[in-house]
Amino acid sequence: MIQMAVHENYLKAGNPETPVTELRKLFSDRDHKIRRRLAENPGTPEDLLRDLSSDDNPEVRIAVAENPQVLREILEQLVKDESVYVRFALAGQYTLPLELLEFLANDDDNPYVRDHASRTLEGLFLERSLTEANFVQVAGETEKLGELLVESGIISKDNIEELLRISREREIPLGRAIVQTRALPRNKVVAALKAQEKIREHQCTRQEAVDELRLLLQR
Repeated sequence: MIQMAVHENYLKAGNPETPVTELRKLFSDRDHKIRRRLAENPGTPEDLLRDLSSDDNPEVRIAVAENPQVLREILEQLVKDESVYVRFALAGQYTLPLELLEFLANDDDNPYVRDHASRTLEGLFLERSLTEANFVQVAGETEKLGELLVESGIISKDNIEELLRISREREIPLGRAIVQTRALPRNKVVAALKAQEKIREHQCTRQEAVDELRLLLQR
């Protein structure tokens, strides 16, 4: 019976449809798994999220940071969290405000946090560059981009297979995976994506795109 009650509370804690009065009762539960579910729940009120952001368990604080309804003032507190695990988790969030990612990229305490935040910023800057270039990503073209990079000699076949694996595991576009892992500078990724688009829009042949990318490699 006790296990069933815990299971029911766990489900209630993560359900956005659970009445706020019930969520407030669950807040008093000291089981960190239930408190983590509360912290993840977009239906959890702001005052509870604020209290959960100071929870003793780092997993709970990370869940607060990942909650889509979390206030910026709470995020500003969490990027200074004493736990490196909390700061590291935030450093990988693409939804984190740019200034907070930049703050983590200059973390005074841990080089892993700094590096993780820097890679996230690179991914964001890549997407900004593509937006400014009016680039439109098309679903299912990840493999073709990989083929183009291999054919032009920019990345080896073995490396692209590993990058494709990372892309699938992290559920992110191949271009972002390449930038995150620093396999290529951002400008070369942008050039490859533009070349891919030119082929798709019949603005150049595949061979012309490959030749253009090979020239870029020589610069």
